[in-house]
Amino acid sequence: MLDRYRLLAWVTRALNPWRRFTVPSVATAPVDVVFITPPASAHGWILRAFCEEIGGRLRGAQVTYCRFGDPLPPARRYFFSHYMFFVGSQALSSPVWQGRSFVFATHLEPEKHRIDPRRLSRTLNRAEAVICMNAALRKELHSLGVEMRRLHVLHGAADPRLFIPHKRTADGLVGFCSAFYERKAPDRVLEIVCGMPHRRFVLVGKGWANYSRIDELTSLPNFEYVEVPYDAYPDLYRRMSVFVSVSMLEGGPIPLIEAMMSNVVPVSSRTGFAPDLIEHGRNGLLFDVGAPTLHICQLIDQAYDLDGDIHPSVHQCSWDAFAAEIFRQMELTVEETVGT
Repeated sequence: MLDRYRLLAWVTRALNPWRRFTVPSVATAPVDVVFITPPASAHGWILRAFCEEIGGRLRGAQVTYCRFGDPLPPARRYFFSHYMFFVGSQALSSPVWQGRSFVFATHLEPEKHRIDPRRLSRTLNRAEAVICMNAALRKELHSLGVEMRRLHVLHGAADPRLFIPHKRTADGLVGFCSAFYERKAPDRVLEIVCGMPHRRFVLVGKGWANYSRIDELTSLPNFEYVEVPYDAYPDLYRRMSVFVSVSMLEGGPIPLIEAMMSNVVPVSSRTGFAPDLIEHGRNGLLFDVGAPTLHICQLIDQAYDLDGDIHPSVHQCSWDAFAAEIFRQMELTVEETVGT
């Protein structure tokens, strides 16, 4: 049975029959980079913004953005913003075989995507490079059979011009920042807010109306939920002294970098790149996925006593540095990239 990403690509072409037979002219010169972004049905997914941040830093090069499932033009390089986009395109798109493919991977969900790990590893070994968002993912992919020489770790990024360090205060907010997904452990968020009436909390995100207990959460007197445009996020981080991530599975999370850039102390589950960026007790605090809520609450209180500037821990996580490393992997020349 086709996995859902191959099926999505097949259905997209089936619903657009004139595209199925669209073959680029032999005379068409390949573009320098094609970024394969999420399909239109995945509106608002952060991976689209990732591609735009990278592509926007190219100059002197031809850049094209294609939604997954659309026909791919001939290109010298393809950047797949999700590993399953690469799997689906390998199955259905011949131009991919003619260019060099670079795959970005945040975290694996093989059961969700219904792909056999052995098939995944065989496919990823056809890529020029697989860029992992954290060290744990590189280790996991290598254990599945992906060649180590193809695997590279590159954490996410944020804009240091937006997320500026501020002075933490004893009465600063405890912040959460995420869209609503079950893997973000929404019940744990509720338990923490209920268990710490002496602290004030803010949750920045979207989609939390879908949480079955949202009315219970928003009724708490020490809790505030806000949905705002991204350009308003820096002001919200300036109200925080502690940032908390209780996710059960992550590639990042990116808000962790935004918070640390803003000099907010992170308290995070050991998933994604949190163990890569946080040295427990120095620039933040870590806890195991599934740790008791009481333990997390104790760490949050401890975080207020943590001294020092958190910002230098993530100075390397700028979009300029992130894009520069992608360009290095792609072997783009200096003339084709924005100086960093």
